[in-house]
Amino acid sequence: MSDPLPDEVDEALWDEACRRADAVREFLKSRPGKMTAGDVALLATELEISRATAYRLIKLFRAGGTVMSLVDRKRGRPEGHRVLDDQREEIIRTTISRYYLTRNRPTVSQLVRDVQTNCMSAGLKPPHRRTIKARLEDIDLQKRAKRRGEDKIVQQT
Repeated sequence: MSDPLPDEVDEALWDEACRRADAVREFLKSRPGKMTAGDVALLATELEISRATAYRLIKLFRAGGTVMSLVDRKRGRPEGHRVLDDQREEIIRTTISRYYLTRNRPTVSQLVRDVQTNCMSAGLKPPHRRTIKARLEDIDLQKRAKRRGEDKIVQQT
């Protein structure tokens, strides 16, 4: 995951990172030799974090040496990130378009079976049901309702 640019960081996160950087910088200046577990515990208490997090911050600051190295980052995958390969994504897209977004309105379970069958016939590992449902939820509700003939939903929005 790439580091955010300073102007992309929320002001509160930046202020907290500055506070942590100052504390860690002073901590490292005052202990040029080895640091003890008690010293790290004091730093953790000062910053109101766990000792493990204090060790992590010290390591990050030593490696990066900047405030940016201490900015909290959102965990997990970036929003919108897809793990599947292009072939399986294409199979999901075409199966949804051809079979699910039609007026005969097959169920999600039938769609999942169709996608999995198409993947296996192409020699690919089939995606999980949740993956297929996530792709369905990415489709605009209006578009889905219009293509499936769900007039009540189309009229509501």
